[in-house]
Amino acid sequence: MSQWATFRERVAGKWQIPLFVVSLAMLGGAFLRIRPVPDDVPPDVALGYLDRSIDAGLFEQTIADGHTFLALDTYTALDHAGVRLRLARAAFELGMRDRTHTAGVGRQITEHYERVEAEGLPMTGEDFRRLGWALEWQRLEPEAITQFERALAEGVDHASDLRWHTIMLRKLGGADPTDINEQLETFLAALDDHRLDLRVRAIELKLDQLALLDKLDDASTLAVREAGRFRESEFADAFAYIEALLMYKQGHFDEAEALLRTIRNRVGQTDEVHAKTGWLLGRTVLNDGGPQRPQEAVSFFRDVITHHPRTPYAIASRMRLAEALALVERHDEAIAEYRIAIDELNDAEAGAAEQLINRDLLRVSLGVMSQTQHDLGDLPAALDYAQLAVDLLDPTNPEQTATLLHRLGQTQELLAAQLEAGAAASSGEDGLDDDPSGSQLASAALAMAVRQMYADAATTFVAISKIETLNERRSADACWRAAELFTKAEQLSRAADLYHVFNLERPGHSLVPRALLRIGTLRQRMGDLPGAIGAYRACYDRFPRTIDGARALIPLARCYAANGPDGEVLAEKTLRVVLEDSELFTPQAPEFGDALFLLGEVHNRRHEFERAIGTLEEALDRYPDDPRVWQARSLLADSYRQSGLALKAEVEKATTAAEIEHIQTEARARLTEAREYYRMVIREAGFRPPDPGDQLAHVNLRHAYVYEADCYFEVGAHREALKRYEEAAGLFKDRPTSLAAYVQIINCHVFLGQPEEARAALARARILVEAIPQDAFDGSVSPETRKDWQRYFEWLDGTELF
Repeated sequence: MSQWATFRERVAGKWQIPLFVVSLAMLGGAFLRIRPVPDDVPPDVALGYLDRSIDAGLFEQTIADGHTFLALDTYTALDHAGVRLRLARAAFELGMRDRTHTAGVGRQITEHYERVEAEGLPMTGEDFRRLGWALEWQRLEPEAITQFERALAEGVDHASDLRWHTIMLRKLGGADPTDINEQLETFLAALDDHRLDLRVRAIELKLDQLALLDKLDDASTLAVREAGRFRESEFADAFAYIEALLMYKQGHFDEAEALLRTIRNRVGQTDEVHAKTGWLLGRTVLNDGGPQRPQEAVSFFRDVITHHPRTPYAIASRMRLAEALALVERHDEAIAEYRIAIDELNDAEAGAAEQLINRDLLRVSLGVMSQTQHDLGDLPAALDYAQLAVDLLDPTNPEQTATLLHRLGQTQELLAAQLEAGAAASSGEDGLDDDPSGSQLASAALAMAVRQMYADAATTFVAISKIETLNERRSADACWRAAELFTKAEQLSRAADLYHVFNLERPGHSLVPRALLRIGTLRQRMGDLPGAIGAYRACYDRFPRTIDGARALIPLARCYAANGPDGEVLAEKTLRVVLEDSELFTPQAPEFGDALFLLGEVHNRRHEFERAIGTLEEALDRYPDDPRVWQARSLLADSYRQSGLALKAEVEKATTAAEIEHIQTEARARLTEAREYYRMVIREAGFRPPDPGDQLAHVNLRHAYVYEADCYFEVGAHREALKRYEEAAGLFKDRPTSLAAYVQIINCHVFLGQPEEARAALARARILVEAIPQDAFDGSVSPETRKDWQRYFEWLDGTELF
């Protein structure tokens, strides 16, 4: 005889004893867990066992044993469907007991019932009810309503409660008020007289629907018709609240307020009617047809929140509290209350509050408040209200979403610009601050806030671009704007990537060449020269006859020039295109001037000093008022000096006296030109000092003083050179530049036959090398360290120079 048959005989005839039923179910479960399940358990016995486990409330055991039975391959698909039916029931009851109304639990229950129905196994009204709840846990309300209606058709316990719940689901799902009103009429007609709790709720909801349909006369008729049922009942105050609500909707605010105060004095603070009357009193004093009383409304709403937390009326009161606070310009408090209320409203357990709060009207109201604060210049408050409106978006309405996000993005951008202007103003006042370190920290924090706000705006416009997929123009505009904003936020990589996406998705768009140009600019700023060169070349190669394509040439040449000698050759070729082959750029174009100045710099770098002189002089002649004139004069002076020095070196190769004289004359002329240009640089710096942050300009200025003196020295004007070197040494006594000047001061004294003065200058130089701050050596463009200078002057002191 099989194991199961033996066990069955031992307990036969004893199952009618209730206590033994429970014990047997527990024993059977333990038996099945500690021993392998026999594969000959008859399906009807297994199903009976599972039914008894459910009846005993052993839901976890039922689920475990049910899955064990599902594993038996001796069962047919219909047998497995019977097991799944019990699994669905047990899973539902376990979820109800433990309040685990999650989507995951709902899906498990739904999947079991779907398999049951697929096999054609009959289901009861209670099964349809359970399936409806499981679907509702998954936020599948339309499907849940269908199953609830099947349950009602089959017959279930507490049918009135389920029918009421179904009506509420329809209402929260946005059903037409006419349909809801008709369903409520049918519901009220069929409702038992003893269910006054449901009747009063249905009447209140019907009043709301009639108000939406502009049928307040019908609402009055309804109130008169139903009043007698409640007059002497425990729901008399609840019905009196409905009468006050009707007065409010009819605009009889004084009468409504008086009745509400009377009711509120009768009921206890724990009664739901107390919450309702407090909420409606607050609304009444905000909408009494005369002067609004927001402070009084605040008191009512706070009272509801305090005494009835976590209820729909507390959520609705918090929303109204925020509105009242906004009316009295307490925007920080209002925004905080709105945030809490919206979080509570979005909670899965807060669905009942939807009956009291019209999301669409609230969203519109928040949008209006945002615009109002924007018009008043309070952009932070405008931004907060706009964000709250976005939090109430209906994700299934892309047009509405795009409109609100656009307002949010605009506000974010405007606020970023406002903060940026404030940062610029405060940076100008830093020098007047008693605590510069604190001021710098504040400026850094403000700059970070500006960048973050621009980044937030950019992210908003990225979202708009994705939403507006059906409107290509709006999508493209939003994508472009997002890239611009990421650039302002200093998120250069994201900006470049977004311009790239713009081009990939819109290869025929007129802005593609500009996007390539901007990608190049961004890559160049990021130090990605290969990426920048690739973008600039693509821009010019693909769109050479467009203004953006042509404008790519100058930055392309700059990138080439930054790549060393080989790149400088390519830079020159690129600049020649602008200067000689461009159909778009004439000498009057800014790009022509850019090319000319840059070409002079490239020639100077390549030691093509004669070509540099010709190019830079042309640039100075054509553009005498250009802001780059000062830098160009520095380069021109350097080119003349280097050319003169190169000519002096050629003297050794000369073979005749005439040739030597010619070379010396030319060298002297170039060095004279050089020192005159250096003097122009020095003089102009006296009128317009270089920007403190322009390190290159300051280096050029220091070089101008020393190199001007060098030009005198090279032509034998040692006394004039000495004067210039001493001037440079005095001006830059805190920098290594002064040490270079002292070397030449010593040389000048030697050439002038003044050994004692030379030794004195050396002594001053050795003192100076110790006095110069270390950070001056660390930040110097020259490679010599303090120790290098110390060793040099020590060596010089030991020579026979003096």
